[in-house]
Amino acid sequence: MKAMTWQGGNRFTHDDVPDPVAEPGFVVVKMDTTGICGTDVHATQGLFPWYPPQIMGHEGSGVIVDVGEGVAKDRIGQRVAVNRKAQCYECWSCRNWNTFRCEVAPESPDGMYAEYIGLDARAAIALPGDLDIETAALTEPASCCLAGVETLDIPYRATGLVIGAGVMGLFTAAFMKSHGVETLVVSEPVTVRREIATQFGADILHDPRDVPLSEVIADVTDEGRGFDVTAEAVGKPELVAACINATKPRGQTLMIGVSPEGSTLPIDLYDMHFREINLMGSMGRGDVFHRVPNELTKLNLENVISGRYPLAELPDAITASAEGLGVKFVIKPNG
Repeated sequence: MKAMTWQGGNRFTHDDVPDPVAEPGFVVVKMDTTGICGTDVHATQGLFPWYPPQIMGHEGSGVIVDVGEGVAKDRIGQRVAVNRKAQCYECWSCRNWNTFRCEVAPESPDGMYAEYIGLDARAAIALPGDLDIETAALTEPASCCLAGVETLDIPYRATGLVIGAGVMGLFTAAFMKSHGVETLVVSEPVTVRREIATQFGADILHDPRDVPLSEVIADVTDEGRGFDVTAEAVGKPELVAACINATKPRGQTLMIGVSPEGSTLPIDLYDMHFREINLMGSMGRGDVFHRVPNELTKLNLENVISGRYPLAELPDAITASAEGLGVKFVIKPNG
């Protein structure tokens, strides 16, 4: 099969690699759609701790074309969202942290920037009939956002702020809204991303190039004291600090975006301590991946996918994503 192998920077080779084999308990999925993730972009920029050479890609959907021993034959032809890792539900991490951190279940050795992928059958989640297969590739980023939002304790009639309206910010906004945020502000400088946030539940759109966030805080929150809950969905330490500064005393700030390894927080820790801000990190899919395909059917995802690229044009798709030329770019490995 064909696959794109990351060689460092934004350099990839379009390679012939061995076809995956349906080992016992595994399935082989023919990839329909693979999403460009912000962590893929950050890795090519040296900002995420992944190392070449490797086949990247961890947001995907496709069709099961082969099954291994112990997997029901009737799964062949099933449309699925692909989770690179399964869960054992028995190890310490599954029981005490979340199933994304499973220490036992195998992870697919390769990623989804390829025509096919082999993976544990438990990690291939059947799609509801009313979810199209391309949209199902958004299951992974949406699950990261839902897992994060569900760590928040959202009060009655809460005010909320999301900084960043890439796909992670949009899903965070949607789930904050569905979990009880009454008045939601989304802050984003890129027009196409900011404007689409309304279909994800944003009540107020903020362009940080035009209006200081302090003015929005004064206008929207109780006596200008700050938001009940805030979320940073970009992965920049200075924006995490901006969220903390926009949070009311005893409010909550959620880190959805992944800041570069080794980052420090540019904030007055005395002030954060004095105001008793609760800062929470959320990394990965938590325990919710299997629930998210149904959650996607409840959202208006029109025009979220801004561009589709063939497998060989992966570097161009990563560049488009890095430059913020749209909301979400995807690869069609067999297109």
